[in-house]
Amino acid sequence: MQCFNAAPPNDLPDHVFFRTAKQSFNSRWYVALHDGLIWVKPNPQGGRPDGPWTKLGSGLPAGPELVRFAPPTRIAEISADGIHLQALSTDGVFYRGTDFTNDDLRTFSWTDKWGHPAAEGYGLRAEFPTTHGWSVSDSLKSGVGWYEDRNGTKTDIGLGAAHLYRLGPTGRSLVFNDWWLPNDWSREFCLPDRGTFTAENLSTSASTTFVVNRQGQMYTRLYDFDTSGEDDLLIYSYLVTGPSGTTRALPNEGWRRQPDITDGLITRNITIFQTGQGNAARTLRVEGVKGGKTGFFTKGIFDADWSFQETGLPVCGPLMNEPPAAPIAPEDVRMTGTLSRDPHSVGLELVDFNVVCSPARVRLSVGGTQVTVAGQPLELALHHVQGMSRDPVTMPTRETGFWRNGTPARIRGALLLPATLQDIDDPGARAAVTALFQRKKVVNFMGTATPHQVRLEEISWATTGYVPGDEKSDLFGSPFRLTADQ
Repeated sequence: MQCFNAAPPNDLPDHVFFRTAKQSFNSRWYVALHDGLIWVKPNPQGGRPDGPWTKLGSGLPAGPELVRFAPPTRIAEISADGIHLQALSTDGVFYRGTDFTNDDLRTFSWTDKWGHPAAEGYGLRAEFPTTHGWSVSDSLKSGVGWYEDRNGTKTDIGLGAAHLYRLGPTGRSLVFNDWWLPNDWSREFCLPDRGTFTAENLSTSASTTFVVNRQGQMYTRLYDFDTSGEDDLLIYSYLVTGPSGTTRALPNEGWRRQPDITDGLITRNITIFQTGQGNAARTLRVEGVKGGKTGFFTKGIFDADWSFQETGLPVCGPLMNEPPAAPIAPEDVRMTGTLSRDPHSVGLELVDFNVVCSPARVRLSVGGTQVTVAGQPLELALHHVQGMSRDPVTMPTRETGFWRNGTPARIRGALLLPATLQDIDDPGARAAVTALFQRKKVVNFMGTATPHQVRLEEISWATTGYVPGDEKSDLFGSPFRLTADQ
């Protein structure tokens, strides 16, 4: 089977059903590539009057805000969501276009600026192949409006969040970038199954990423720089149980397994798009074949069942029907060390630490003996996320996966303390652990990590931001310190 490709402009499709590297859509416009140029057409599925395909301006990014690179001569790939249209030139440069929801595109503008400071940085390059896909994502108050945290509490989008998401060269990593952050691909979050999921393709809308593997397994997750806990300018807490003003609840949403499609065959061609406000306002589409008919399977992101819509168009292979893949080991590592707060100290084991996959399981020991409850090892959860660059002024760029090469990543962590501390089997161990933690429910940390070493210190009561004041170190006590090595 062959992919549907745009031919001469007058043969461009009547409808664009999928967001691919060559065609995309938002609520107002279809957009497609032909011969390296960008063409647009009103989107009748969004309620607009139908109209012909026309070039977007000259068909190439242009204008006074193109100052970082030479003007592009040909566009290789595109992606659209909300007000944003992103274009990747054949020279590997990303161009950001905005106001793509206006009915009159004479207000549409391009820039090749990207990154710190204040989105005026030196621009963004692809740096590695786009084989497994990339996608622009736009969350705005006028669009998706808000997101709901794990408690169902609505948090206003505020000024919005615009990101680019990409799968790494092998489909084993998922990186992203916000156009106010350093212009690199150093931010990564964990793919499903603690990063052992090998993704074949992705699509993203309103901060929600949709991935598929060659076996046809599909997952979605809402994750961006703000909702994840990575923004140093916001306040987060793992103890929030309801509305809490400006404090955002963590951990954020995990990967949600989507139902398998069992009554047909599918391709790697997947699409997610925003349809209104809140987390549920996302529609999923998966290209496929059912009963010999071509089209797509579709459903709301939280719906239980898929329906099928026939299009009659050729599908884009290959079909995702490979047998189960051989198991892949996660990048988890075991480390040992200490958890201390003068004058108290206990032994510590990080069972499965992974810089980008949270949480890690923590086990304690006293006098060299593992702490147990009802005969089983006591396990605590150490949640962690990457923080911003160590130098908040210059915000230097970093290579993709820099921590794997031994350069420490700056992280924030939260060690959650269960009520079962009072049920520790050994009286001496119970006394040592309760003396260490006293009445704490969480210990919030900042520090650095690599796959071989973790160095964390409790967030000080004198430090502004990050977590609520009553969750920081005691005013008159010494801070907690966590050290561990592989």
